[in-house]
Amino acid sequence: MRPRAIALVLPLTLIAAATPRAGAQQPTARALTETWPEIVKVDGVEILHVQKGVYMLVGGGANVTVQIGDEGVTLVDSGAPGQGEKIVAAVRHLTKKPLRYLVNTSADADNVGGNGAMVKAAGGTNGAAGNGGGTANTGILVMSHENALNRMMKGTPAFPALTGDALPESSFFTPKKDFYANGEAVQILYQPMAHSDGDVMVFFRGSDVISTGDIFRTDSYPVIEAGGTLQGELDALNTILDITVPERNQIGGTRVIPGHGRICNEADVLEYRDMLTIIRDRVRDMVKKDMTLEQVKAAKPMLEYDGIYGTRKDWTGAMFLETAYREIVAANKATPAGGRNGPTPRKP
Repeated sequence: MRPRAIALVLPLTLIAAATPRAGAQQPTARALTETWPEIVKVDGVEILHVQKGVYMLVGGGANVTVQIGDEGVTLVDSGAPGQGEKIVAAVRHLTKKPLRYLVNTSADADNVGGNGAMVKAAGGTNGAAGNGGGTANTGILVMSHENALNRMMKGTPAFPALTGDALPESSFFTPKKDFYANGEAVQILYQPMAHSDGDVMVFFRGSDVISTGDIFRTDSYPVIEAGGTLQGELDALNTILDITVPERNQIGGTRVIPGHGRICNEADVLEYRDMLTIIRDRVRDMVKKDMTLEQVKAAKPMLEYDGIYGTRKDWTGAMFLETAYREIVAANKATPAGGRNGPTPRKP
């Protein structure tokens, strides 16, 4: 009878140890990676644990990625205008560690609108230290691709130009930029002409998490604007697939944080890439038959996908189809007879 009694008592002991006790002190950043509940909501912003020391914040604009460690906090994107303080409150619910790095994945308002609030919460910019304005141990370093920085400085009719500390202190124009934070290498990978002409994704190598910005999203077709292309989107998605490694049966393993939507893995990105490839090939075949845009719309080449990805009012399936059609028409005219347009998918 003794072995059976032990088998019954041990699980109850483990459950009791894992259950938070009322009035317990806030766990440290390291402890949070193992004990934080699945979803916590702070001031309207949901906190979801992704993997190891990485979290996703939802509800303040685009998804915000938070990496926490002994050195402080690294953020990917800062939320929409007027939402920065809520993002900061959610981060502070996780940890009181200093804000050290902020990477903007594009110049979109819901990605960079909270930049000023982040810099204020961090006590200034770390980049000012080089000009005698601070010390290396204070402030936050804001980074982006050069094309995104230029668009932030220019602004749009719907989103005024950023100024002062809200602008990235560090920009780059090379294929990648990397730094070390909280015990792991962090790679910023430029993806030309995807969602826009200034897109980057951020790969936390030790945590095995990729933050994609709006290159990948689960709530709509890709929003292609500001120098972006459908072919650039496919190239960027193939890059994600090159990096991701599933744990088993195409699930688990590398986690993917999209610009909007739920936490994903390789299988989700693969499905999204294949969907766009199918749509591209269908529209390309129609273009080769000299079908007009109205004829292509009537043929409904995205019918089985519109119910999932075509429900947004500000970026409808028809808008995405028009963008794809015009790009494919232009590419078809520029491609010599017998030529090939676009890469062959890399993973089955």
